[in-house]
Amino acid sequence: MKPVRLIMSGAVVGQELAAEFGPLPPSLLPVGVQKLYELQLAALGETPWRLILPEQFPLSDYDRERLDAAGVEIVAIPEGLRLGEAIVYALNSIGAGDVPVHILHGDTLIEAPPLEEADVIVAGRRSNEYAWAEIEADRQGRISRLVDTKAGEEGREHHPVAAGYFAFSSAVDLLRSLTRMRGDFIGGLNHYIAGHAVRVVWAGRWLDFGHLQTFFQSRLAVTTARAFNTVQIDGLTARKSSEDEAKIWAEAHWLQEAPPEVQVYCGRLLSFGAGEDGHSFYETEYEYLPVLSELFVHGAVGRQPWLRILASCEDFLRTCAVTSGGGSGDAALKALAADKTFSRLERFARETGFPVERSLRFGGRACPSLVGVAERLVPAMDLQSGAADSVMHGDFCFSNILYDSRVRRIKAIDPRGLVGERPTIFGDVRYDLAKLAHSIVGRYDQIVAGRCRVDVDGEDYDIAFEPIACQPWLARGLADLRVRGDSGLSVPVQAVTVSLFLSMIPLHADKPNRQKAFIANALKLFLELDCE
Repeated sequence: MKPVRLIMSGAVVGQELAAEFGPLPPSLLPVGVQKLYELQLAALGETPWRLILPEQFPLSDYDRERLDAAGVEIVAIPEGLRLGEAIVYALNSIGAGDVPVHILHGDTLIEAPPLEEADVIVAGRRSNEYAWAEIEADRQGRISRLVDTKAGEEGREHHPVAAGYFAFSSAVDLLRSLTRMRGDFIGGLNHYIAGHAVRVVWAGRWLDFGHLQTFFQSRLAVTTARAFNTVQIDGLTARKSSEDEAKIWAEAHWLQEAPPEVQVYCGRLLSFGAGEDGHSFYETEYEYLPVLSELFVHGAVGRQPWLRILASCEDFLRTCAVTSGGGSGDAALKALAADKTFSRLERFARETGFPVERSLRFGGRACPSLVGVAERLVPAMDLQSGAADSVMHGDFCFSNILYDSRVRRIKAIDPRGLVGERPTIFGDVRYDLAKLAHSIVGRYDQIVAGRCRVDVDGEDYDIAFEPIACQPWLARGLADLRVRGDSGLSVPVQAVTVSLFLSMIPLHADKPNRQKAFIANALKLFLELDCE
């Protein structure tokens, strides 16, 4: 008999997590560029699962397609049910029959769970004072009962707690037990345990995403870094190192030399130097905060929180714009947005043989070649504006911006610190605005997360993005943003935004589909800019 396998995510997260990410079912919480269910399915293997969701939750077409491709059946249940009631409803609605039942809590990630065993409960060690179900078992691991502990109680240290994975040999007996205990999950489990020999199986790796504190600790455990650098995080500090010594020293120099009023908005530099491996490094205080790319691509944050985030971005940029190094903003912008783009396109052509001087099309509309697009962008950048330089972050995009909702302030990380080969904290505010625009209007983070469709037919490109409710009014908010007289969507800023997508193409040689998306999006944004 094939087991029925349920991921229980039938209610939205509690207030703490909802305040950060919006009212999401736990399996749809953002974890980097993925959603939690993607990590869960990777750990659960190819066995078929059913995902239990609130019937009123608007699941996106992208998620529905991904779940369908993974062989996951979605089961919608009424809102307001307790966990035990939700299990009873789900089993009855699918007509399970008397088969084994495996259940994973939707806020839990367990490495290598016991997929083929029955009458087991996966256990882990208590890591904090949240409410847990302690497991009482004998020395042979047979469970006698589960005991609820209240939040704030330390519990009994020698007792394991239920980690969120349960396997039962009989759906009928489980239904009977949960019904007998009126939908109380722990009470129902104890009733079931009284009639079955249920054992403890220890979790190899157990991550809990169900509470604000444990969410950020668990997200930390699955965080990965880009290939050209290494980030080591111990929960107190983030240590970034690289063979690219100039890059690391430039970032550390920026964090050290930025004016105090700017540093308030940035990660705090703790140390820098050369490590034992000979690689340069710097350390900053680690921040347990959501990343804007997570909130934008996978979150469900409402209008007002997003407008507060955008206002804090504006405050940061205006604070940066106050201090000038006495140089030319135009010169910095030319080096970063014009010269670098041509150099990167030459590299792309050299490495791949792509005909960067051949005319292209977007959605059937005629477009210049990639080099031709870059050439037409230069006049639109207004590189003769006479603007002075100012403090410039240099990589002010959603993936490098954290948000502290408690103080309503962003934290910017990973500054560029280089203009050409020269370490500097100064540059042009239009470049920072363009980096922000390439996340909001250019939707860079959706491309990285694979939440778009790219079609290429010969020389004709097209791209369509997963709809995001906040994106249209974020774009309007960006257009209203003003820093030193520059709008967040002025023509020069838009021109630089297009150049960003052109210049990043060769940096993603390991992701050919992503490169196609960058080309398609550059053509799309170029046509919208209309700088012919």
